[in-house]
Amino acid sequence: MEQTTLKQCDDLLQAQSSYFASGQTRALDARLEALARFEEVLREREEEVLAAVAQDLGKPTLEAFLSEYYFVLQELRLVQKSLRRWLRPRRAGSPIYFWPCRNEVRREPYGQVLIISPWNYPIQLALAPVIGAIAAGNTVLLKPSEETPTCAALLAEILSAVFPPDWVAVVQGDGPFTTQLLERRFDFLFFTGSTQIGHKVAQQAASHLTPHILELGGKCPCVVDRTADLKITAKRILIGKLFNAGQTCFAPDFVAVEESVCEELVAALVEVLRELPWEDEMARIINDRHFQRLQALLSEEAKVTFKKGEDQMADCQFAPRILGKADWDDVVMKEEIFGPLLPVVCYRDLADLTTRLKKFSEPLALYCFSREEAFVAELTSRIPSGGVCVNDVGKQATNLHLPFGGKGSSGHGRYRGRYSVNAFSYERAYTRRYFVKDPFESLPPRHRQNATLRKWMK
Repeated sequence: MEQTTLKQCDDLLQAQSSYFASGQTRALDARLEALARFEEVLREREEEVLAAVAQDLGKPTLEAFLSEYYFVLQELRLVQKSLRRWLRPRRAGSPIYFWPCRNEVRREPYGQVLIISPWNYPIQLALAPVIGAIAAGNTVLLKPSEETPTCAALLAEILSAVFPPDWVAVVQGDGPFTTQLLERRFDFLFFTGSTQIGHKVAQQAASHLTPHILELGGKCPCVVDRTADLKITAKRILIGKLFNAGQTCFAPDFVAVEESVCEELVAALVEVLRELPWEDEMARIINDRHFQRLQALLSEEAKVTFKKGEDQMADCQFAPRILGKADWDDVVMKEEIFGPLLPVVCYRDLADLTTRLKKFSEPLALYCFSREEAFVAELTSRIPSGGVCVNDVGKQATNLHLPFGGKGSSGHGRYRGRYSVNAFSYERAYTRRYFVKDPFESLPPRHRQNATLRKWMK
């Protein structure tokens, strides 16, 4: 698909501004009808979605079905089922000296929304925020990643089959194009991607005082203590780590294990990796640059305890590895890995662990495997994160009934399901009074009312 020109963007923004001003996006029935069409078109294009993801990322069919198609379909269904209830005005009280009056809190759309989506889940992380933005009553300009052109073209086809461009439109472009696009004024921005680019998006949003959500990443720690079932732990960690070849923002970045069971856990991880054909069902690394970045993290090859398969640079297939002899100050511990490398480091006790974890920025997720409730409670209270999952990986981020988002350098703002509708709308206060005598009416000369008002307004 050809790059969109800035002139075309400006024309789309003007058209969307007029469309929003007309009130057509605000009618609840119109939103629900659009979401129903959205579901119908998505179901019709299921095989095309799976094929596009396979073309761009080489994702196995089951991974693509679960994360790029079914998850989106379930969110569409949940929003359609619940939207009327979610948008119902909420009654609010008032002080006695306002009586008689009626107060409500209503959710109102922001207006024109720009959504910038990433390459690692090119369908899901584009369509999920679009669902929330439409359900809340906005217009949308979607900028998908240029790294996944097949998925981007399919997104344009799916959305154009459901919405007029005045309501939802897809624009295409590279990094400089996105920078220029952000110079335009929007009513709300939603960005998913790296922390580095997130800084730039936040700066542009601040220049226009534009409210925004940033969904970023970080080094998500996975803590294992001596009480954990190590065989179950090893399987669950690797399932979460190797899904999409580790290219998931909330994947466990490294494992921190109590030193008394460190060797036993490493052995369990190696056994699970060795016995199952993980390398036959893994997505490829997105491009050569990221492939070489992962190789650079392996400057200390002696740290690798086990490697499953061989790297295929021509196809960007990166063999999964357990780095069972990693240290806290290794190169691989300096930045988010975003690939199938799993360092394992040791800690002595909770004090040692928290001291080391606090040196990292707030992660998108904190994982902990333990049977000791006191240990879990103390760890999660000391180490802030966007979400927490105990004795498993990723479940906190794939439940549509929970908010998803980061904290600090892993982002801010929450979405998914009801939280998406809240994210793309704001609370507006409504007060209605009536044409009746007001015993608290304050008119000059006010000294006559002083004693009466002060008696009531204690």
